[in-house]
Amino acid sequence: MNTLALMRGLTRAFAGSALLLLLAALVVWVAQRPRFDFRHIELTGDLRHVSRAAVRNAIAGRLAGNFFTMRLPDAQAAFETIPWVASASVRRVWPDRLVVHVIERRSVGTWGDGRALSDAGDLFAANAAEAELDGPQVDFSGPPRFAREAAERLRAFSATLHALSTAVAAINVSERASWSVRTASGQTLELGRDDPPGSVERRLKVIVVHYPTVLAQFSGAPAHIDARYNNGFAVTKP
Repeated sequence: MNTLALMRGLTRAFAGSALLLLLAALVVWVAQRPRFDFRHIELTGDLRHVSRAAVRNAIAGRLAGNFFTMRLPDAQAAFETIPWVASASVRRVWPDRLVVHVIERRSVGTWGDGRALSDAGDLFAANAAEAELDGPQVDFSGPPRFAREAAERLRAFSATLHALSTAVAAINVSERASWSVRTASGQTLELGRDDPPGSVERRLKVIVVHYPTVLAQFSGAPAHIDARYNNGFAVTKP
């Protein structure tokens, strides 16, 4: 009797396993049907630089799978290889659509090696004409390791120089981390090293505060101001 019950139990177990295998095979078969291949890729976001041609080139041969089988992290990584894409998020829409939300980089200038610098401090390959869509571009020069700091200093320098009704045209940083600025008005401002921290911005603010006096004494805008001193700055006549 016990043997008969055991046989019946094994039979039911084998039957259940066979059914599960059959269902799994059916699911795999359905998931591989061409009906679920992605036929539409929809781009969303405030897009000025990312074109459909760039998207096609970036994902060619890199997107694998369909609605059921595609690994979204891999798809996201493929879209983020596009130079102007800062980040991308990807989601499926039943049954054959892929929706990609793109956040573009915003270029603030060109580094000395020809790459664009984003407002987040990222260096990336970009066409200069395309970069100008983001507004006036600043010329940056110096070791690329200072790129992120340069983007941060641009914001601070621009805010400070606004009081003089001028803008930043160029920023240079030396190997020894000494900073200088060229304004849209043509002046070169030597600001030195940021030691102790905050020194560079403090020197620029000193220039701005005393600039009206400099104008009055020189009867015009100076060509060069060297603020790499503890108690003042030196001015070169125009």
